Amino acid sequence: MLVVDLSRLLPGPLTAKLLADLGARVVKVEEPRMGDPLRMAPPLVRGRSALAALLLAGVESVALDLGNPGARDVLEDLLARADVLLESFRPGTLARLGFPPRELARRFPRLVVCSLSGYGQEGPQAPRAGHDLTYQALAGTLAPTARMPAVPVADVAGAWSAALAVVAALYRRGATGRGARVDASLYDAALHANVAAWAEEGAGEREVGRALPLTGSLPCYNLYLTADRRYVALACLEPRFWKRFCAVVGRADLEKRHLDARLEARQRVQEVIGGRTRDAWEALAREHDLPLEPVLSAAEARRHPQARERRVVSTGPDGLLRLAYPALLDGERPEAAERLPRLGDDTPAVLAELGRAMRPAEQRAAGVGRRLGVKRVLARIGLRWKGRRG
Repeated sequence: MLVVDLSRLLPGPLTAKLLADLGARVVKVEEPRMGDPLRMAPPLVRGRSALAALLLAGVESVALDLGNPGARDVLEDLLARADVLLESFRPGTLARLGFPPRELARRFPRLVVCSLSGYGQEGPQAPRAGHDLTYQALAGTLAPTARMPAVPVADVAGAWSAALAVVAALYRRGATGRGARVDASLYDAALHANVAAWAEEGAGEREVGRALPLTGSLPCYNLYLTADRRYVALACLEPRFWKRFCAVVGRADLEKRHLDARLEARQRVQEVIGGRTRDAWEALAREHDLPLEPVLSAAEARRHPQARERRVVSTGPDGLLRLAYPALLDGERPEAAERLPRLGDDTPAVLAELGRAMRPAEQRAAGVGRRLGVKRVLARIGLRWKGRRG
């Protein structure tokens, strides 16, 4: 399966990576001067983005200036062979580049076109600029805590929903022979991810800043500070676990406070948790099979025995981290790709595959293949590479 990826930044490349992890060949089309801004996302380690290493490893990079007719011809040749076109432009941009979706459907009837945008292709917000934070804000996912999110939920859930929709469209194509247009929205994904809040809305509206049962209002399901000023996550949501917790710590008086949403109940549990260190709580939870775990940093999480066993996070040959697909198929995990292409690395090979071998002068005239080194790219955006080492 061939995926032609025109997307940029986090959600689109993550969608493409998920498809690549599952066996697709992904040809990433980037503008020749700077490429995907993801390549410049900090931190830079020896001139390479650690985030790009996570998301772009395993793809092929072709540099095309789609403002040039010659480059658009190359893209058309790619689409004639492709199964999927993935793009993350604002609505209408693909048409302005000369590839209106209806025309794509007419010319390439088996092609699945996935348009991944902030607010979708329709609606009053469709043309608006945004990022994960604003999508989450409008979707209500930030309301219970009114705090900066620790995870870009809209971006990540949006990528997963887009990848799943592409797989479903390809499955349907197997039966009908027809491609599809997938309209995937990061905002829609954030709305969908807010499932616990929608359940609470059934009992009435909740104002911004009011914690919900799973976002901090319950004493049995919360984060607490330990004696050594570290944190543990207590998740004794089921009555049997809460009763066991109360028995283990010798606090039978707390049994009836299981779902007590008042601050005083949480303060009482904090007094209990504050009496032991994080390591002591971890040992106690393991001994009594309590759903209580330490709150780890990313580095600590990577060193945890479970993470080492599951091998989702690994190290590439360049010393940067890689992500493998987070599921096993028949007991085997799709391996994390290692090769991280530089901008335009695969342009000559792909051009030759398309029967379009060009001399350098012809490539420049067609808007194909030109690339800049990292120092020149940074200079263009007003930054200076300090050559940080990893």
